[in-house]
Amino acid sequence: MNAAGARLVLLFALGIILLSFPVLAIFNRAATLGGIPVLYLYLFGVWAAGIGVLWWLARRPWGGDA
Repeated sequence: MNAAGARLVLLFALGIILLSFPVLAIFNRAATLGGIPVLYLYLFGVWAAGIGVLWWLARRPWGGDA
């Protein structure tokens, strides 16, 4: 497996960990931030960060792994 594939596998594993029940239970509180529940902010933040990292990895050259 090349380095780019290893990074994608690492991103997938990190996403599974961040979206697992024990971590989600930390953010499952009645508190709000700006009127939005903290759990929703966490879920959409992790989702948006994952998309951003995928975009960044997709723009890097795959052949040279520079």
